[in-house]
Amino acid sequence: MDYLAQNPLTMCTVKATLAAGTTTTFSTTGATLHCIKGKAYSVAAAANVAHPATDSTTGAAFIAQAIGSGCCYVYSYNGTVIKVSQGPMVTLAADGSFQDLPAFPAIPDTDCPFAYMLIRLAPATAAVPAVATWTLGTNNQAAVTGVTYTRVDVMTLPARPQAS
Repeated sequence: MDYLAQNPLTMCTVKATLAAGTTTTFSTTGATLHCIKGKAYSVAAAANVAHPATDSTTGAAFIAQAIGSGCCYVYSYNGTVIKVSQGPMVTLAADGSFQDLPAFPAIPDTDCPFAYMLIRLAPATAAVPAVATWTLGTNNQAAVTGVTYTRVDVMTLPARPQAS
């Protein structure tokens, strides 16, 4: 086999189990083993870790989500440093469900995704509407009125946007 012709692999090899930490933080369980362009890394479990202040893709601060919007956030490692990239926002249906699935953000090729989180802020027409905008790293990761959180662990990102 011609190893020089093989594309180097970027992927997470274990289930990180992304979870809400206390208030605005997040946690994972167990060591996260991953590789970036074939180079291996291991990161210890994250317990109540603060989110990065800027988007890994744009370098800008995270954009606040409006009531009635949905968005996908991709969690990744750049070596052993946690990164998060924010996808484009989509408008939710009147009941707060996705009418168009949110797209994944562009991920820098130096980052290895290990999970993503879908955030939905229910519109005023939903049974339980959101009461305020929501910003990653500023607002709580759980139990906010009208906000739905869906966390999904990945080894590589799925081929298309996901509703769950």
